[in-house]
Parts: sequence; structure tokens; C-alpha cells
Amino acid sequence: METKNGNEFVLKELNCLNYDHIALVPPYAQGGGGLALLWKKEVEISILHQSDHFIDTEIKFKGEKFNATFVYGAPEKEGRAEVWRTIKDRAENRETPWFLTGDFNEIVDNSEKHGGPARAESSFVDFRSFMSECDLFDLRYSGNFLSWRGQRRNHLV
Repeated sequence: METKNGNEFVLKELNCLNYDHIALVPPYAQGGGGLALLWKKEVEISILHQSDHFIDTEIKFKGEKFNATFVYGAPEKEGRAEVWRTIKDRAENRETPWFLTGDFNEIVDNSEKHGGPARAESSFVDFRSFMSECDLFDLRYSGNFLSWRGQRRNHLV
């Protein structure tokens, strides 16, 4: 999850959850970024790489091994392609199942947003290409469809 807070504050707030392990990445900007990954002792997680925008792991659980990448994508459009390229490079020769989860700060089409002007179809090409090149597919959502709302210029999004 994106923490938006320094590690000391996050640790203080999360201690009551009684997880056995916590990996933190501090925010890279005031009020933005930061990652927290929490897990129980029954799950063996090796952190392969962490950066401002993702924690890449290998997970062993109940005799199975797979990779998981937990993402908080670059909020600025200019930085997204670099994050995706880094994730793709890290996973290029993986043979185990792999999933990515989190907030990519991007969408695959206009059906994933409500409010504000429709985006041009061409604006989705880079993210769709990343997903295709990594042989990923969107599992879609369950629960509340919209996970964020905010003001963009004079539109509620």
C-alpha cells in the first residue's frame, strides 16, 4: 500500500496489526509515495528489489513458489514508462508464476474512470504495451470500483 508517511509513523500505526514482518520504502515526496508490505511468518518472502515505486519479491507458501511485485506507480506521467521498464527488465527471465498488484497510477481504458474528460485512445498505448510485453492480463476488480477521487482542474474525477 502507498503510505504517504515516513517509516517511523507507519511502523507506529501498523504495530497493532501484529504482522510478523514489515518491509517499508519511505515516501520520495512530501505526502506522496512510500510503500508498506506486511506478512505473517507462515509466508516466506524474499525481497529481490525495492525502489520508490515497487517492491519485487519471491514468495514461498504451502510448497508453492511464485513472484509478486507490489506497485505504487509514478504519479507523474513522465515517470511511468521508466517504472514499467524497470519492472519488465527485472522479470524478463522468470519461469515462476508472477503477479503484480497495487496502484499503477494508470488505466487501460476509459471504462476505468468516471468524471472528467474522456482520454484519447492513444494515451493508453504505453501501459497496454507494458502489460502485453510482460504477458500480463488484468484480473479486474472486486468490491468498490472506484478507489480514488479528486479534483483535476475543474472536474471531479
